[in-house]
Amino acid sequence: MPPKPSKKRSRISSSEENHVLAVGDAILGDIQRRLEKLDMLDKIDERLIKMEDGMGTIKQKVLELEGGVNSVNSEVADLKKSIEKKAEKEHLQLLDEEVEDLRNRSRRNNLVFYNIPERAEGQNCVEFIQNFIANHMALETSRGRVEIERAHRTPTYAANHNMKKPRPIHVAFLRHTDKLIILANAAASLKGNPYSGNIIGIGPDFAKKTQERRKALLPYKKHLQKKLGDDRKVFIAYPAILKYIDEGGRQKMVGEEDLKKLKGKMTKIHVTRQRRLYQWTLSISTPNVK
Repeated sequence: MPPKPSKKRSRISSSEENHVLAVGDAILGDIQRRLEKLDMLDKIDERLIKMEDGMGTIKQKVLELEGGVNSVNSEVADLKKSIEKKAEKEHLQLLDEEVEDLRNRSRRNNLVFYNIPERAEGQNCVEFIQNFIANHMALETSRGRVEIERAHRTPTYAANHNMKKPRPIHVAFLRHTDKLIILANAAASLKGNPYSGNIIGIGPDFAKKTQERRKALLPYKKHLQKKLGDDRKVFIAYPAILKYIDEGGRQKMVGEEDLKKLKGKMTKIHVTRQRRLYQWTLSISTPNVK
């Protein structure tokens, strides 16, 4: 038999073994560092994802805030327009009141004569009114006859005017004191003293809106006068203020709240009267059945 080859183990020196171990450690260390870097990158990636989510939330909140700001801006703009509109309305109302006051002041010396028959004044209205005051009313001033600047009838009939009634005569006196004397004595001079069969009335000359406001107070004046009695004076002061004399002789103004209360009482009285009238009508229209 041929001889078997001899098997000899190659032996590695300690220096080579150390070198191999060192290389292995270096490789392992490098792998470990790379793994740590990868782990760090994963963490960074997670943080980035969280930051992106956070940015998305922030963007949403920013959009919501922008929407809120736009809404507030819109409300502020609407409020500004409303304030400007209100200010303009108040300004126009103030101007209107000032114009109305000027119109009333321009008529300070004026009086209006009601129910004088048409064409009674002839061609000279001023002379007619002077004679009417001196002869029919038996009034004169310390200077004699009152002096009148102008006098004329209302040019046309008002839309709601009764065509059968004469148009009023507007008279502008030269002196305010003369106007006051005539107005103060008008009721006593004209009561039971008709002219051509007509009962004549004299009153202040006010601008249209002031007349309407004063006219609206007449039902309240009548109701309050009935409530207080004839011995207590109730009157409408300039421009349109309801007043009365209290038990102590002092003037008292009837305010808006008092007017509302009076209106409520007047409404109740009116409803009660209407109900009684209705019941009375039923009682006389329904035959008695025996």
